[in-house]
Amino acid sequence: MSEIQQPKNEAGLCKPLARFLFATLLFAGLYCQAPLYYSNQNQYFLHGLAQAKVGFLGNDWLANTLDPAPLFSGLVQFTAQLLHEWAFHLYYLGLMGVYLLGSFLVFRYFQRTAPGHLILFYFALLAIFHSAALRWASYRLVEFDYPWFFQAGVAGQYLLGAMFQPSSFGVFLLLGTALFLRDRVYLGMGFVCLAGILHATYLLPGALLILGFQYALCKEGQCKRAIQLGISALVLVSPSVAYSLLHFKPGMGEETQAAQDILVNFRIPHHCLPGLWLDWVACLQIGWVVFSLFLTSGTRVGRLLCAAFSLAVLLTILQMLTGSHTLALLFPWRISAVLVPLATMIVFSKAILACRDSLEGVNKTQLARLVIVLLAFAGGSLQIKKMGFQTNEGEQVTQRSVSHNKAKGDLYLIPFSVPDLKRTTRGSLSSDFKPLAAKKVDARIVPVDFQGFRLSTGAPIFVDFKSIPYASADVLEWRARIKKNLDWQTMIAEGNFEGILGELRAAGITHCVVPATSDILSSEAELTHQSALYKIYRLKKSAE
Repeated sequence: MSEIQQPKNEAGLCKPLARFLFATLLFAGLYCQAPLYYSNQNQYFLHGLAQAKVGFLGNDWLANTLDPAPLFSGLVQFTAQLLHEWAFHLYYLGLMGVYLLGSFLVFRYFQRTAPGHLILFYFALLAIFHSAALRWASYRLVEFDYPWFFQAGVAGQYLLGAMFQPSSFGVFLLLGTALFLRDRVYLGMGFVCLAGILHATYLLPGALLILGFQYALCKEGQCKRAIQLGISALVLVSPSVAYSLLHFKPGMGEETQAAQDILVNFRIPHHCLPGLWLDWVACLQIGWVVFSLFLTSGTRVGRLLCAAFSLAVLLTILQMLTGSHTLALLFPWRISAVLVPLATMIVFSKAILACRDSLEGVNKTQLARLVIVLLAFAGGSLQIKKMGFQTNEGEQVTQRSVSHNKAKGDLYLIPFSVPDLKRTTRGSLSSDFKPLAAKKVDARIVPVDFQGFRLSTGAPIFVDFKSIPYASADVLEWRARIKKNLDWQTMIAEGNFEGILGELRAAGITHCVVPATSDILSSEAELTHQSALYKIYRLKKSAE
């Protein structure tokens, strides 16, 4: 009997698994992901690719600074050495599946035995508000990516985003929360801790969620279980906490304060200062979370959300009152990256269940399927035609030249602009589906030019604005390099190359990339490349 029953059990498991995998592929198609190497990948892939000996990245200054995400870098190194780079897309596809699984578990929390057509309508709602096509259309119709704010938190924080990066592991926070709601308490806690282990910036959001778990358990009369849960979580994350404390040494020393000031007020003020990101859209997102609290009052999920949300609000108010740079860099509002999409899933679940009687019928079910398939097709079309995640294609000719001609010992000086983000940034936004021409003139975002120079060429550079270190001494060195680079750019533009030649050689610079409108008129510099946008000059070796 057992021999006959086993195939039936396997078949019963395979069918829902196949459906879920198909749903994940559809979701990935409609959601889209950026090409390699885009935006933050240029920072977080650097250490791993340098360790994998890709090009000459091991000679890059930033690649030799303290790594804030060593486990992620290890995965990048492993992939670069043993697999094809397409594996990065597959990793991200898997994380999309984790996100989708968490969302389905949230729906099942409200209706454990919901019929298939209700799950289909719930998936259709998720598809609409995660659709790349809708986000693309939103930018063209109203010049803003409004659907993004149903899945992202405040201050430019999010779980999935555009591509595979350490912050993508935040999906484990969502999955852990959903498992906790289904009474998989310790498994849920484990996934929440896993997010913090893989990316230290999730340690505080994870702690807030675990405290929410404990509060919910205590309200249910399970105080002993709540204490055991908290102790277990502390044990799991202790190595990650120890690594952060030991290597990044948060404190009140002058060097630390100066580095924190650079990060908070110069490089990432749009993530760090509530006075910049707390606009009317952020208020609506907060109201969305509060609405979900109202809908779930008196339930496990309501208590969990209430505790985590209240603690985050208190810490945010404390940061605003004290102006603490340390607290600003801990991002207590980053928990919103979980709370906002969770609120969206709660509201959608409640709406579907409230309208369950009116959703009966084959025609309506077929319409839901059609919506999902069309959105997946539209998302695929956007990716094939490269209508999203745009970067400056004109620089690719120059980067290809560098990639083909780089040599050991090369060090490139590249041009870039430095935005005054503290002055220009208000609110938070996603520019993934913004037209390139609009990106270039938008002072609210980090300039897109040459963000991927290192990874696309395999050649070291002196410094850029996009990619940054986090250890205090490294941050100070980065800021000094930014100033030098800008000063050298100015001197080159003014035709005073001879005046900085000694400094360039002392810094190890071997090549200068300049706009096509600039010329370096010096016998010590040889033109090696020219395109419509840029020129490359090679510095001749000193006679000394």
